[in-house]
Amino acid sequence: MPDTKTRKFRINDLPWATIGIILTNVIITIIASRDFEGSALDYGLMPANVDVGRVISASFLHDGYIHLSINMLLLYFFGRSMEWAMGRLELVLFYVGACLASAIMYVAIIHAALPPYYATRVVVGASGAVAGVMGLYAVRYHRKMIKMGGVEVSALLLIMLWLLMQVGFGVIALYREDFLGLRLRYVAYWSHLGGFAFGIITALIANMALHGEREYLIAEGKRNYDQGNLLEAAQNYETLLRHDPDNAFAYAELGRLWAIMEEEAQSLPHYRKAVKLYIREGHEDLAIKAAAEMKKFWPDFMLSSGERFRLASYLEEMGQPERAILAFEEIFDKSPASNEAQMSLLKAGHLQLASLRKPDATINTLTKFLDCYPESEWKTFAQEMIERAKSGMR
Repeated sequence: MPDTKTRKFRINDLPWATIGIILTNVIITIIASRDFEGSALDYGLMPANVDVGRVISASFLHDGYIHLSINMLLLYFFGRSMEWAMGRLELVLFYVGACLASAIMYVAIIHAALPPYYATRVVVGASGAVAGVMGLYAVRYHRKMIKMGGVEVSALLLIMLWLLMQVGFGVIALYREDFLGLRLRYVAYWSHLGGFAFGIITALIANMALHGEREYLIAEGKRNYDQGNLLEAAQNYETLLRHDPDNAFAYAELGRLWAIMEEEAQSLPHYRKAVKLYIREGHEDLAIKAAAEMKKFWPDFMLSSGERFRLASYLEEMGQPERAILAFEEIFDKSPASNEAQMSLLKAGHLQLASLRKPDATINTLTKFLDCYPESEWKTFAQEMIERAKSGMR
C-alpha cells in the first residue's frame, strides 16, 4: 500500500502563494482604512468606468475588517489546498484570472439587468477571486469531508451554502446599504457568481474532478486495506479504474489484494497490466517493484521476455550491474529461443567485462553465446569481446 510515513515539515511546505496574497490584502486594506472613502473612489471598481488596473486594485481593498477577515479566512482554508494541488505560480495566475472573471460578470449584470444608478457605485473586495478558488476546490475536493464540532460535513455542501448566502446578500444590497455590520453597497456580491463559475470551468477543463476522485478512492482503498476489508478495498480500486483505466497503481494494488486472497486468476492479470503500464510511462523502478512482488506471490509465473529485458536494461542504466546480469541471464535460461535471449547474453558479457572487471566470466558467457547461437549476426561482436577479455587476463 502507499507509504504513510509522516514526512518532516519543511519551511517550503508552507502555502507561500496563499500567504502572500493574504498579506497583500491585509496591508493594502490597512493603508486604505485611513481614508477608505477616498481609496474606494480612486481604486475601487466602477462599472461605468472599467479598466484592468482598477479591477485588480479593487480586489485587494475591503470595506472593513469584518469583510477582510471573512475573505482571508476562506482564502487560507481553500487556497492552501489548491496551492498544494496545482502549484504556487498556477494559483497566483488563476487568482488574477478570477479577479478579472468576477469583475466581468459583475459589470455585465449591472449593465444588463440593473438601473443605471448601480453603474456609478464603487465596489471593492477579494470575494470574487476567493469564490473562484472555492469553485476550484468544489470540483477538486468534491469528496472532501470537513469536521465541525465532531461532525463530518461535506465541503461541497458548505460551499454551496456559502454561495447561496452571497446571492442573498446581493439581493439585500439592492435595497439596503448596511446589514449586520457590513457596508453592502461596497461589496460586489454578483461578482462572486462570476468568480465561482470561472473556478468551476477552469477545474473541469483541467480534469480536477478525476484527480479528486482518484485521491478519494486511493484513500478509501488504503483505509479498507488497513481495516482488513480486502474486498471493499478491491472495489475501491476497480471503481478507480472505471474513472482512470490506465492507472498503473490501481492495477498493482489489485494484484496484491487478489494475491493476498489467493486468487491467482484475478491477481496475475492485474500485476501484468501494472508492469506494462509502468514500463510504458517510463516508471521502470515501479515496474521492477511490482514484478518482484508478483514473483514473490507467484514464483512460477514469468513476464514476457521483452518485459524482462526492459527491466534488466533499466537496472543496467541505474548502475546495478550485478542485478542486471542476473536478470539478463534469467532471460536466457528461461526463454533461450526468444529474440531477447541473444542480446541478454551479450549485455551480460559486456557488463561482466566493463563494470565488474571479470574477463573470465565474460569469456564463459560469450562462449555460451557462440555455442547456442553459432549463426547469430552478433557472432563477430562476441568474438571480438572475447579477445578483449583474454587480453585483459594477460
